[in-house]
Amino acid sequence: MKLKFNGFLVLLLALVAQITFAQERAVSGTVSDNSGMPLPGVSVLVKGTKAGTQTDFDGKFTIKAAPSQVLVFSYIGMKSQEVAASSTSINVKLKDDSVELEGVVVTALGIKKEEKKLGYAVSKVTSDEITKSGEQNVLQALAGKAAGVQIIGSGGTPGASSKIIIRGANTITGTTDPLIVVDGIPIDNTTTQTTAGDNPFNANLSGINNSNRALDINPNDVESVTILKGPAAAALYGARAGNGVIIYTTKKGKAGKGLGIDFNTSLAIDRVSQLPARQNKYIQGTVPTITAPDPNTPQSWGPTAASLGLPTYDNIGNFFQDGITFTNNISFYGGDNKATFRASYGNVTQTGMIPETGLKRNTIRLAGDLKLSENWKAGASMQYTHTTNTLAQNGSNTSGVMLSLMRSPISYDLRNYKDGFGNNTNYFAAYDNPYFTVNENPATSDVNRVLGNIFLTYNHAEWLSLTAKAGIDTYSDARKQIYAVSSNGDSLGGIGEVAFNSLTNKDYYGDLIASGLIPLKSDWLKINYTAGLNLRSTQYLDVFSRGKGLSVRYVYNLANATELYASNYEENSISRALFAQVDFDIKDQIFITGTVRKEWSSTYGDNIKSAIFPSGTAAWILSNTFDWANYVKVSYGYGEVGIAPAPYRTKSYYGQPSLTDGFTDGLSFPYDGVNGMALAGRLGNPDLKPERVLGHDLGLSTKFFDNRLAVDLNFYYKTSKDLLIDVPLAQSSGYSSQYRNAAELVNKGIELEIGYDIFEKSKPFQWNINLNWAKNENEVTDISGGLSEISVESAFSSIGYYAVAGQPLGSFYGTRWLRDANGQIIVGTNGLAKLDPETGNLGNSAPNWTGGIRNTFTYKRVSLSALLDIRHGGVVYNGTGARLNTIGVSEGSADRERTYIIPGVKEDGTPNNIEISAKSYFQNFKGDSSLAAAEEATTDVNWVRLRDVSLTYDFNVKQFPFLSSAQLSITGRNLWLDTNYKGVDPETSLTGAGSRINGLDYFNNPGSKSFIMGLRASF
Repeated sequence: MKLKFNGFLVLLLALVAQITFAQERAVSGTVSDNSGMPLPGVSVLVKGTKAGTQTDFDGKFTIKAAPSQVLVFSYIGMKSQEVAASSTSINVKLKDDSVELEGVVVTALGIKKEEKKLGYAVSKVTSDEITKSGEQNVLQALAGKAAGVQIIGSGGTPGASSKIIIRGANTITGTTDPLIVVDGIPIDNTTTQTTAGDNPFNANLSGINNSNRALDINPNDVESVTILKGPAAAALYGARAGNGVIIYTTKKGKAGKGLGIDFNTSLAIDRVSQLPARQNKYIQGTVPTITAPDPNTPQSWGPTAASLGLPTYDNIGNFFQDGITFTNNISFYGGDNKATFRASYGNVTQTGMIPETGLKRNTIRLAGDLKLSENWKAGASMQYTHTTNTLAQNGSNTSGVMLSLMRSPISYDLRNYKDGFGNNTNYFAAYDNPYFTVNENPATSDVNRVLGNIFLTYNHAEWLSLTAKAGIDTYSDARKQIYAVSSNGDSLGGIGEVAFNSLTNKDYYGDLIASGLIPLKSDWLKINYTAGLNLRSTQYLDVFSRGKGLSVRYVYNLANATELYASNYEENSISRALFAQVDFDIKDQIFITGTVRKEWSSTYGDNIKSAIFPSGTAAWILSNTFDWANYVKVSYGYGEVGIAPAPYRTKSYYGQPSLTDGFTDGLSFPYDGVNGMALAGRLGNPDLKPERVLGHDLGLSTKFFDNRLAVDLNFYYKTSKDLLIDVPLAQSSGYSSQYRNAAELVNKGIELEIGYDIFEKSKPFQWNINLNWAKNENEVTDISGGLSEISVESAFSSIGYYAVAGQPLGSFYGTRWLRDANGQIIVGTNGLAKLDPETGNLGNSAPNWTGGIRNTFTYKRVSLSALLDIRHGGVVYNGTGARLNTIGVSEGSADRERTYIIPGVKEDGTPNNIEISAKSYFQNFKGDSSLAAAEEATTDVNWVRLRDVSLTYDFNVKQFPFLSSAQLSITGRNLWLDTNYKGVDPETSLTGAGSRINGLDYFNNPGSKSFIMGLRASF
């Protein structure tokens, strides 16, 4: 019996094995990338077994598998895919493992996370949106594309800087720039003004608008952008993330058959977008009774040109030209399952709308990943950028292009800009002719920059991965400013000057990171951890040298100067930090994350030494919990970030004393050949600690109609504490001030982002709408030291930029009209409005709200995309318009053959009926004379602009086997602008990104509108 049973068992096992083997059969197919190119070397495994194979050179594979089994396809640089082996023929397309796919974003320290798991708000901008903008500055390319992100350009000249403010300003005296991170390595984005050591004034108000160094990033190398807006998102970056973080992820190599090549070229034409309107009737002079233009005044209150039979000239139209930009990029990429690489070269050659200005940028970038073994992986990237820039003088500057150009009378032809000896000639001797400035007073910048990073990763197991990462960012900027003999620039009196400024910056960065999934015997809980340490060192050197009194014309060398001066500034800092992050995933429904960073910095006071920056976030996907058809997620996050103190403020130092009267450069040592040193006016502070930004984020994310409609709503509240300001001290102490943590401000706001696909994806015609809207409210809540206000940065005598307790940060305070209890202007017996003896708040430069609407239409191979950028509110000081009114050049001042009555009441309360001349009205009420109020020149600005519009056509390349894709595009940037502002394009800033002042317009260089034609091809 036992023998029979054993025989039956053997027969049964044989039968089962036969059935099993009978179910297994050959499964074959082809694996390709998203564009259809076959992928060789793709790993094909039967899930849960060790059975596997690889695709051949043509991407083909064959493997044995049962219909009930699952095949796993994996390839380096591509996203793994699982496919049921239910068919004997399977063709698979693998997608790039980019940050854009399936809601994956790059967060702090380069950690990739699914967006659904985030407990805070981020904004994403794709490479396609960057490209469509047509901007050469990757910061300016973000304008209008993300809620709560304000971009402030500084003019349409090549290389002009762009300032970015995320969710309002978080600091009073520090920079508002967010931290810029490229492939996990923070880089420098400063905008540095050339300033002589003996210059007692704010150099941002005049001179050159230098570039912010993000200009050195080639937009064509950018794959995606993630904006970490709140402290909860950026806490792992500690004292560098007080203003948010922008993470740029660059394009990497792609594995595939053969060598891939991408090429694109474009031509852009730039034109001036908007200028103040001018009168074209009256000639140069102070009275209408003269019989010829008066060269002793810049005013145009003379008679009409027609009455004297004089010719008139369109100086504005004659001066500006079409700016031309040629852009070419080529990249080579390839690889297999062991290694990938990408090499790219980009070239930009731009001539400006202002003659003789221009930009040239050449960028070489190399990136590669290498799988050393099953456990080891290495990678590196290197970028070299050479950027040369020829810039134009602007602003409150007698050599400024716009100052002399916009004031020019119609009776003078500016094209006659020098005499037979090469001397400057102009309608008014105190101003440099704008043609003389651009031809004889060039300002140049020559930047060489290297960005590099390298990493080595060891994957021991799912619970432990170790990564060592190091990066370097180093650049040199050689600047040269010439003032030719006879120039009025730099208060020279025509003796000539050459100045050199050499800037060198080196940033070293390193991380050691451990991460992994903690092994738990649980299906409902997953715990990931990340921990590590960070080291950073910065070395900065600024050397300035100047020679005045040139002996020989056109020889711009210090040896040719009779008066020499030199100064230098050095700054070195170092920081180190420990950090950790823990992520809890509960049933793929609730996600909780906690982070902490402890940081030591050389700029902290000796009594402080370190600071801790924590964060905690939670996200709950309600639709997973309650099995709803539509996606619904709520989130909350709290975090703390900081802004480090400025270097060398912890101790008292000696320096060269100086004395100035506010109008001249004053006196300083060395004096009469004798040098002298004294204790600097600032008392050192050993208790310095970083400014802290404490932020709360509350968010709601939803998706409806099969994910066609997505809505993200976020509320935030941020408190900036321990803000650093210079607090005045009693002069008897021997010091005038001390740098202290002594102020506080609050930002609170709301952000809304909506995306909607009007039609289902299966339809041939597609219409996508993306909308963003944001509102931020700011208030300075406390200023210690017995102060009610402090100057944020020095501006003009009639108007300043202040932080005032109880008011928004960056309020313009200046002269204003005296008003009665009903708000009516009080007019004196002379018919002129009276000035209030006290300066007052004239408004804030920050907008009340901003928004953007992008519509994208696609039909087969044709796509049309347009972005409307909207701003409501925010004051701009139109100093240009006020001065043009004063000198009789503005369009309004042409209406001068009558008298005017200033609206208001007389001192006795009766309506004003006193007539005054047109000249008095425009100079003393609408202008900027000593009797006029800065209040009259401020405008609460609104705009709606067509930020960009792009029409693209994708060619059918099937008949060209050497081509994988080709696209033709026509793009317009800033083609249409509807605004109540009467100056240049109100997206402007006199002082540029290196300043804390926004909203000043005083003979700013104009903005641009552009027409761009481009061609892309992939091989």
